[in-house]
Amino acid sequence: MRRIGMVIILAFVLHSTAIPSGMSAAPEKWKISKSNFQTDTAGFASPNSVLPGELVDLYITCPKKTFTVTAYRMGYYDGRESQEYWNSESIACTQQSTQVIDPKTFMSESHWDVSTTVDTTEFLPGFYLLKINSDIGHQSFIPLVIREVDLTSRVIVSIPTMTSLAYNSWKGASAYRGKTGFSDRARILSFDRPLSLGYGSGKYLNYIHPLLVAAEKSGIAPAYLTDVDVASNPGILDGVAAYVSGGHDEYWTSEERSSVINARSLGTNLLFFGANVSYWRVRLSDSPLGINRRMEIYKSSAEDPQKQLKTIRFRDSKNPEGDLTGQFYNCFPARGVFSVSNPSSFVFEGSGAKKGSQYPGIIGLEVDRVAPESTKTGPREILANSNVICGSDTKSTSNFIYAVAPSGAGTISVGTMRWVVRGLSSNPITPAKTRAFVSHVTSNILIEASKGPLGELHPL
Repeated sequence: MRRIGMVIILAFVLHSTAIPSGMSAAPEKWKISKSNFQTDTAGFASPNSVLPGELVDLYITCPKKTFTVTAYRMGYYDGRESQEYWNSESIACTQQSTQVIDPKTFMSESHWDVSTTVDTTEFLPGFYLLKINSDIGHQSFIPLVIREVDLTSRVIVSIPTMTSLAYNSWKGASAYRGKTGFSDRARILSFDRPLSLGYGSGKYLNYIHPLLVAAEKSGIAPAYLTDVDVASNPGILDGVAAYVSGGHDEYWTSEERSSVINARSLGTNLLFFGANVSYWRVRLSDSPLGINRRMEIYKSSAEDPQKQLKTIRFRDSKNPEGDLTGQFYNCFPARGVFSVSNPSSFVFEGSGAKKGSQYPGIIGLEVDRVAPESTKTGPREILANSNVICGSDTKSTSNFIYAVAPSGAGTISVGTMRWVVRGLSSNPITPAKTRAFVSHVTSNILIEASKGPLGELHPL
């Protein structure tokens, strides 16, 4: 492909949260306001996840003269949520070609020229937001993961890129609707186009960022993978202390699920800080830009052209989500108040919680309920049992569970999407008491899970 920009070399190394000389770390500079996010300025990366030293192509469209890119490593830096590392020189804008739409699957794909290439030789591993800023003030994010070479004994935070893809409607259809509704939804979605949600970051801002900040603040030094990394590399989780899933992690491949369950059988703790996990089964296929850059999701056994591994709900293929998380997806929309039922658990230690303690603001919008005990998850405790209303008037429950697998690995599932987006965020709509409780419990879980199999430390 024609290269229309310069090659960018980022040369920096950081080994602590201290701010290096000459680098700024203003906590708000990384953010994008609603008014500045415009679809005429957007981009995507290929690959989305690399090891230090690998090259990343950026594909960017913008309508006017020039743009810059700023690299932010997201985390916790003495109260700040990002570290600004670097700004590019000014790069000439190109208004890239219109989307290529497949008339059969309604897939929307950007067949664009490379705008610039990033050399990651001296990147510190972590999760990055690359912020595009055009000369007319239009802005957008491109997410990027820089992986660790050695993941042994680390806590891994998974970035749910496939779920972001399913909800992406940038210049085309999502997996939920097209121009007319569900009938012309996309059956295949591509990483080769910008993301419409989260100002270009997908599900990250709401469902991962508060958890990522909490993890880095806890001192456990997490490492990062995308869900596609896990799906594409069998054994990548071998020897990992814990695997962390964020607030909305709905779309999985069979390979990802097998990799995670196998890791648990070898002693890796599984921590699910959301609900509706691993609900839809998808397949990955290749795009013109690389392997596993398209996601197939027909949501219909009859429509799916493949006979094996049809892209339907896992529970409909006799692989219910309960075998993974210990919970079943329950309902949407849900409302209720989080209620502690087993305050003696290690997860609540130091939180002040008592039996029956209630914490408003963190139940919803989607919730899980406890599943029958599985030999895969092992014996379990219900740590919170919250009454909820599903829809307009259906009474049900949302559960927070802890289970111990035969390997000694623990499985923790909080059973509500708002644990991260409301409980771990600074959003004042959630009572301060609730936010303090969620922050404390999350830290307890992450720190204990980083030490080794939870069942050995906290047996049932």
